[in-house]
Amino acid sequence: MGKELIGSLELNRIYQMDCLEGMELLPDESIDLVVTDPPYLMNYRSNRRVKNEKFKHIANDVDSHDLIKKYLAECYRILKNDTAIYVFCSWHNVDFFKKEFERHFKLKNIIVWNKNNHGSGDLKGVYAPKHEFVLYGHKGRSIFREKRMPDVIDCDKVPSLKLTHPTEKPIELLSKFIKNSSDEGGTVFDGFAGTGSTLVASAKLNRNFIGFEIEPEYVRTANQRLENVYDELTERTDAVEAVR
Repeated sequence: MGKELIGSLELNRIYQMDCLEGMELLPDESIDLVVTDPPYLMNYRSNRRVKNEKFKHIANDVDSHDLIKKYLAECYRILKNDTAIYVFCSWHNVDFFKKEFERHFKLKNIIVWNKNNHGSGDLKGVYAPKHEFVLYGHKGRSIFREKRMPDVIDCDKVPSLKLTHPTEKPIELLSKFIKNSSDEGGTVFDGFAGTGSTLVASAKLNRNFIGFEIEPEYVRTANQRLENVYDELTERTDAVEAVR
């Protein structure tokens, strides 16, 4: 049995490539949900992390406004009609993100993710950051699959010692969005996949996925995380079969 394709690309893979170049290979209206965490355009760097150099600077995190404009336009092209999109951003550039988002999508809400514990962020700042925004919108109309929930979501951030990427998002939070706005067997897309958290959450929820990431070391980490998920799912299936 051949591997399932979307355009010329295999489904359920992360590709090491520029997101715009990769998206050119995806057909119009081929994606069921976008959950994406693009660069926040703020030259993100925790002062605490500068000493340790645990992570690289985030690619395209400075002066990449044109990239975001083109990316959101491409997200609109590849999304099917009557689907949803979630875009993470921060207060620093929320006006820009909102303006570009609304060029293509109907903005339904700006969700606040309360991380329950403030991050280090800029240690010179008076107020420590404890939240991020998520723009939520539709292409056409989208069905909400789960129960209505508040637009402030409490969800612990990934502990610093467990981070595989400097802005890694928790699987629990991503899973809420995926369950709320897609069905099993649908295809979830993230063009800034990082170490694959959106893809991992999709695999765990029996969704197809495709992602792009420009940094090779993050792609390697994402592939290892996905391999671990598939091993867990195989073990679970084997255990169920053994009981029958």
